[in-house]
Amino acid sequence: MIDLSVVVSAHDLRRELPRTVVSLSPPYQVGIDPARMEIIVVDNGSSEWVHRDWFDGVAADVRIIRFPPGNPSPCAALNAGVAAARGTIVSLLIDGARMASPGLFAQARTAALIADDVFVLTMGFHLGHETQQVSLGKGYGPDVEDRLLDGIDWQNDGYRLFEICARGESYRHGVLSPFPETTACVMRRTTFARVGGFNEGFRYRGGGLANFDFFERVLADAAITPVVLVGEGTFHQVHYGNSTRAGGVRNRERPDGPTIWDAMAEEFVAVVGHPPLSTQLRKPLLFGRCETRAAERCFFAETNADVPL
Repeated sequence: MIDLSVVVSAHDLRRELPRTVVSLSPPYQVGIDPARMEIIVVDNGSSEWVHRDWFDGVAADVRIIRFPPGNPSPCAALNAGVAAARGTIVSLLIDGARMASPGLFAQARTAALIADDVFVLTMGFHLGHETQQVSLGKGYGPDVEDRLLDGIDWQNDGYRLFEICARGESYRHGVLSPFPETTACVMRRTTFARVGGFNEGFRYRGGGLANFDFFERVLADAAITPVVLVGEGTFHQVHYGNSTRAGGVRNRERPDGPTIWDAMAEEFVAVVGHPPLSTQLRKPLLFGRCETRAAERCFFAETNADVPL
């Protein structure tokens, strides 16, 4: 019987997606029975369709759902993935370029015992010594990243990913600070349905600020207990995404146009009815432990500059 369904959205991630899926499946994921989980990859209009043979050797059952090109937002794709899920628990990754730390699902399962309805969330990190919005302007790229990963034998010790990462911009002040989104979450499938899933009114590339809206709605539900995992997280592989390319959301849509942030914020107001980051969010409980000194610094150092890598 399937207990856990992991839903991953992907668009043109031929290099990155196979590593992501390996990191989501046993034996890399410790304490999880591969017979009781599935990974649903929702291909959101890739120029090269995702193929099952990309995941040869992966222990978990990998299912692929294909969406035709035309919608630059993954919201409908993610909702379709959850609708197809067989597990009572779902995990969601809006960006298929994110590798996971090896205890994410086992720790989430334990954290779910804290209350009747738990939303387990994670912090997001970028591979490389700085956020990719910065490092891509300094020569970082896929070749450099591949060498970093090859140098730490991450498949056999995924906690070493904390040695080659920096906190993402949403988490730049560490786990004790408020943050507006999560890069991977675990929750009941019925809870996902109750809060309305991802709002398909978000049509901006990559979903725009749909992740902010989803996070806000979940934390506004008093019946849900939010819990952030300490010592577990996801690691963004470089793929020149909408908000993670050099310069990030400060780039302009066109020379005389708005910045990417302003365009996304405008859509957020149109869809949600108030500006992003204008709502006071509940503080989540902290749960977990840091397996290494590098992980401890990544979660608790005051700034990325204080995280020696």
